[in-house]
Amino acid sequence: MSSSDKPARELRRLVAELGDLAAAARAAPDGARPASPADLGALLTHAVRLYAACAENPYTPDALAELRLSPTEACVAAAALLHSQSLTPFEFAVWFNDSRVDAANRRDERERT
Repeated sequence: MSSSDKPARELRRLVAELGDLAAAARAAPDGARPASPADLGALLTHAVRLYAACAENPYTPDALAELRLSPTEACVAAAALLHSQSLTPFEFAVWFNDSRVDAANRRDERERT
């Protein structure tokens, strides 16, 4: 086993455990959620930092297909992230249309042709 295999294996294990926790949270009656707001905030913080650090191009169809969320789940997380940074939807739209996103899309188009 190489040293680079261990982090990947550990991440797969954590993802599986988080999937189990998410299923339990969805099945729990109201008021019986298994996580505190502080723990959820820390989890989202670390997940976003890992995603931002490791996603080579998070805007490709393949990368986006791996985000298996409902529209409600996506909006809840996006709104929490925007509010945590005191960003408005307008400011997010400016970021979303930023040249980095557009450049990545243009590069992908060039590679396909």
